[in-house]
Amino acid sequence: MDAHTFHLAIDQQVELLEKAREAELQLSNEDIAQANSKALSTRGLALLNLCISRSYTGLGGKSVVELSPDSSLVSGGIPAHGLKTGDIVKIQEQLSSSIKKSQKKETQDEGLNGVVIRSGSQKLAVALDMDKSYLSIDTAKRLRVVKVANDAPFKRMMQTFLDLKSKQPEDLPSIIKIAFGLAAYFPPVKSEIRLDFFDEQLNEVQKEAVSFALEATDLALIHGPPGTGKTQTLIEIIRQLVARDLKILVCGPSNISVDNIADKLGPFRIPMVRIGHPARLLPSVISTSLDVAIKYSSGGMLVNDIRKEMDEKLNNSKKTRNGTERRKLWEDIRDLRKECKVRERRCIEDIVRASKIVLSTLHGAGGRDIIRQNFDVVIIDEAGQALEAQSLIPLARGPSKCILAGDHLQLPPTIPRTDKTSSLRKLELSLFERLIKLHGPLIKRTLSVQYRMHEMIMKYPSIGLYDSLLLADVSVRSHLLSDLPNVIKTDETQEPLVFWDTNPHGGFGEDDTGAHESKSNAMEAEAGVQPKDIAIITPYNAQVALLSGLIKSEFPDAFSEIEIGSVDGFQGREKEAILLSLVRSNEKKEVGFLADERRLNVAMTRPRRHLCVIGDSGTVARGSVFLKGWMDFLEENADLRYPDTIMLQQ
Repeated sequence: MDAHTFHLAIDQQVELLEKAREAELQLSNEDIAQANSKALSTRGLALLNLCISRSYTGLGGKSVVELSPDSSLVSGGIPAHGLKTGDIVKIQEQLSSSIKKSQKKETQDEGLNGVVIRSGSQKLAVALDMDKSYLSIDTAKRLRVVKVANDAPFKRMMQTFLDLKSKQPEDLPSIIKIAFGLAAYFPPVKSEIRLDFFDEQLNEVQKEAVSFALEATDLALIHGPPGTGKTQTLIEIIRQLVARDLKILVCGPSNISVDNIADKLGPFRIPMVRIGHPARLLPSVISTSLDVAIKYSSGGMLVNDIRKEMDEKLNNSKKTRNGTERRKLWEDIRDLRKECKVRERRCIEDIVRASKIVLSTLHGAGGRDIIRQNFDVVIIDEAGQALEAQSLIPLARGPSKCILAGDHLQLPPTIPRTDKTSSLRKLELSLFERLIKLHGPLIKRTLSVQYRMHEMIMKYPSIGLYDSLLLADVSVRSHLLSDLPNVIKTDETQEPLVFWDTNPHGGFGEDDTGAHESKSNAMEAEAGVQPKDIAIITPYNAQVALLSGLIKSEFPDAFSEIEIGSVDGFQGREKEAILLSLVRSNEKKEVGFLADERRLNVAMTRPRRHLCVIGDSGTVARGSVFLKGWMDFLEENADLRYPDTIMLQQ
């Protein structure tokens, strides 16, 4: 790739990102501009009839407002809603339902943006994203809070591309040159020095991957198929790098991917800090968060004193009716806010500088808390799920080495699902996958021993996607549901793989598959399998509600513990038993999302001991070569069953 081609590639990514952002904003703005606020509330996207009950100063000198229901209209606290901690929201005046749509569209950009930091039964706390006071909203009027799209990741991705395009290819960091094919990749030379591993439980393949990552000069990819211990391998790599006195930035495309690493690192007492809004972090990693570190530092204590003084002046400004006095109080608050920011920034820089490991989301790596620091190594987990533009944010600053871990054969990066989705498909190519396509297998090491699935459950994913490389560890190779405590030996609990073909001769329809699914779950429940160990998943979001209703009706006592959801919500997770509904029985023989091998791979690799597949073989087999191969495999290897019409109608 020459300079011209490099710039064209950047331009193409920028254009795709702009289209994706336009699609996302269209969805968000349509929600905000809806004529009926009640409709937003019903969909879980808004809270209505709120009033500001309290305000105070939070991290960074920003205003935090607490909103409670208007007691004259609402009783019993905040009603059920879909807003959760970490959501980006807009606080707006709640307009009357009689106001015209055109007027509502004019006001959809008005209000204050913020992050939900607490969501309780009596109040909602929002940290405002701007220095404006809550007084910029008329507090005497009723307010609504609406969930909106988060613009920060998009801005940081765009800025990264603009920074890259402003440079000549020869001036780019070496990792970026390799990533775009401007420089060759050279595999590391294997060291003859014996490596002492911290984790003696690592298998030989994992140890080889650790050595490969440590010996790499600039880039190394760790390919971790389902259940192969990718996280365990990454933790060993991080501990080895820390032992070499290197400073590490650990990133991931989502908060949960980063928190997972932080949680696993916790027991080793390595100086580390988790960058990110506390409202978005797992409770188990809050103790490593930047907020907690600031709170207990000497500089943080002074910052807290300044905040208290700001709160006092803020309260006084609400009480006084003298305009001159109020202006003076606000001038004092602005000065205190500036001082608070300066001192807080110094405090943050000291904490980040003293940490051996800094953890952040990929877009968070472009924040001021990190951007002023230099890192020896960047580690990106779940790199197969990250947009390429996301992965480039920490790499554009020129670390000497990057280690990417993930699986490009599982779920791809998420893009907006709109009528423009087809034009955005190119964004689903992650940097992880492109590096493999560009430089071949020498740039990666694949973990091949898996510790989750029964060998029969693992077999087809291994054949169809992983070149038959996967091996089931002896600890899981033949384990069954009947091996669990208090589980009775039945036809279901002694079979690892069952396929109920709902349409062997073209006779049954889509609703029938749902009815039969309930019967299959009954067999599991009667055998003594714990409801918490069972999940029902489907590639289709529309089917989730139908299945939930059926299971709730059949098993009301167990319903709260049986997890029912779409495939996309299950990556990285596992259950003892999975019932996989492939409901797409139709005359046109269309399979929709099921044709995506990566989604199907996630679906079929979630169970440990039992996979029950329910679907129409005639429809599924026509979806793709991969699906045809799977149907043939199930016919030959699964416990194959055909429901009769009487069973389906019960």
